Amino acid sequence: MSNIKRHIVIASHSTLAEGMANALKFFEGDSLKLTVLSAYVDNKPIEGQIEEIFNQFDKNDEVVVLTDLLGGSVNQKFFPYISRPHTHVITGMNLSLAMAITMEPVDGYLTSEKIQSIVSEAQNQVKYVNELAADSSEDDEDE
Repeated sequence: MSNIKRHIVIASHSTLAEGMANALKFFEGDSLKLTVLSAYVDNKPIEGQIEEIFNQFDKNDEVVVLTDLLGGSVNQKFFPYISRPHTHVITGMNLSLAMAITMEPVDGYLTSEKIQSIVSEAQNQVKYVNELAADSSEDDEDE
């Protein structure tokens, strides 16, 4: 059993992060430990809030940050932390991605390959259902 601690930070504009955390706890239980940053809802500069979050973690702890928008200000404010060891910033979060990250066993630090695999799978969950349904009914007609 490793003594690595992994922290999951979910950060977004407004209250999306809070909703994501609530959905994760719905699926995974209230004992799930998350740090949530709902940016710009209290008129506090988020740089200070982010610094406070990271100050809580030991330097050897792993931190996985999930943000809402690539190029968005929330993601940009976390960007400087990618130089911190064992810190991963992933943007464009969806529930599939967040569940995969939170359910990943803490038996060692996450590799970039593992994170890329989780990201690819989460990207694969984004589908236009109308088209899936049309493709499916065309397949039925072919039989």
